[in-house]
Amino acid sequence: MAGFRTLAGKELGESLATGRWLIAAAVFLLSGLGAVLLTYYLPDLVRSQAGSGVAITVPRQTATNAVVAYAGYLEQLPALALILLAMGAIAEERSRGVAALILSRPVAAGAYVLAKFTAHGLVALVSLAAAALASFGYLALLFHPVPLGSYLLLNLGLLVMLLDVVALTLLASAALGSGVAAGGVALVAYIALSALPGFWAPLNNSLPTGVTGRVGQLAAGSWGGSAAVQPLVGGVVLAGVCLLLATLAVRLRPA
Repeated sequence: MAGFRTLAGKELGESLATGRWLIAAAVFLLSGLGAVLLTYYLPDLVRSQAGSGVAITVPRQTATNAVVAYAGYLEQLPALALILLAMGAIAEERSRGVAALILSRPVAAGAYVLAKFTAHGLVALVSLAAAALASFGYLALLFHPVPLGSYLLLNLGLLVMLLDVVALTLLASAALGSGVAAGGVALVAYIALSALPGFWAPLNNSLPTGVTGRVGQLAAGSWGGSAAVQPLVGGVVLAGVCLLLATLAVRLRPA
């Protein structure tokens, strides 16, 4: 697509200049490490908060508990951070006339959208990789090493889910005239996609929640392999559809 390389370089440069990488990495690291550390110290925290004469028994936390907490934390604040970082990516450039200027040149609308997805997607990838590596080290230090293959599969599911968040946000940003409105719509859409699969098994098996929702089984090494292909592919297809719709929105309303 015409102009993709140039636009991708521009977007990556802006990510570095605005500190988008550092913000995302900090949120991801705090979420991942916080989940592992909080799980480890949970019994001590509960005992310290109990009143005198009150006995509260908290079962000894395991690596599986920590991995479940890790997945839960990574699905919340980091996803919100990505929405906040991407919600004005297209809407704000359109309001300032930048989008019209770029698209008036020999640049394809698809290249314009894909460049933004690439830049924000790389932010998600690098941030998640940093959080996953740091959290894996603390899991081994405080508990015991979890199966590496299962841990990688879990993080792959988280990555696809986060890329879906980026794609949904870019679609909202392309379709709406306000970055704030785009962020609100993307947040509602993400909440719906996180909740609805729990009520309909076929949908759960076709989205990344089919992987991230089986954290306990993954940590125990009792699920994975070919069973994870469908939800991962489904997540990739969802991101692709969102990007195609975002491209169509940019073509129909470039300014």
